[in-house]
Amino acid sequence: MTQLFVKTVKAKRIGIEEKEFLEQSLKLLSTALQSNQIPNALNITSTTSALFVFAMGSESQKKEVLNFVEWFSNPDLEINWSEGLLSIVSKFFGELQIERLSDLLKKISLQKSLVDVADARELVSSLQDVNLNSLYHNKVEALNIDFSVSILPFKMEVLDPRIVTVQPGKANEMHKHAHETVFIFLKGKGKVIVDAHENEVGPGDFALIPRWCNHQSVNTGEDELVFLAVADFGLTGKSFVGNYMKTARMKTL
Repeated sequence: MTQLFVKTVKAKRIGIEEKEFLEQSLKLLSTALQSNQIPNALNITSTTSALFVFAMGSESQKKEVLNFVEWFSNPDLEINWSEGLLSIVSKFFGELQIERLSDLLKKISLQKSLVDVADARELVSSLQDVNLNSLYHNKVEALNIDFSVSILPFKMEVLDPRIVTVQPGKANEMHKHAHETVFIFLKGKGKVIVDAHENEVGPGDFALIPRWCNHQSVNTGEDELVFLAVADFGLTGKSFVGNYMKTARMKTL
């Protein structure tokens, strides 16, 4: 976990929310240490509290923690960490994830229905639904790419169902992302590439897209290839520590 945290910080993949969350807490810690005061427990995290306790062990440990705070703002610095500090730093990853998922986890534990519609028809949709929300259209002739994506008009917090339409003879870009997905093919004829594997698909077929695999959908027919992509984006997007949107449509062509 420590290596993941260090790698994420050095690669500058800490998202804006995470960075602000950590910087504010570490700044309060640094101020408290330099002024020999106890930080307000309401303004710091449990991991930051552990860092404070560690820093109080000796002057060398205090200096080590202050160096860590400086490193977080400037990860290009080379510093040596003791095993004691590393064990505390490793908790940052988990703490960031819990912070991002806390509201969602509370709602799950409340066991309360999340139905929030004025009309029963808001709970169903179709390919002809005028309320489908167009997300984006990507067309790159040089790469034979031409596809569009729309989002179903449902209020959801974990699942993220999207309608993907690939034009005849075209494809979407080869890419990978943190969320796992199931494709449900509705119209057309094509093939799905998943890492080194390739399968032909058509209406009524399902395809599994595991996390972080390189994948691409290719239209091999004369009509549009249309499929529903159901992903756990609402969960993964919150739990992935780093710049998720930068990785979500990573082009590998």
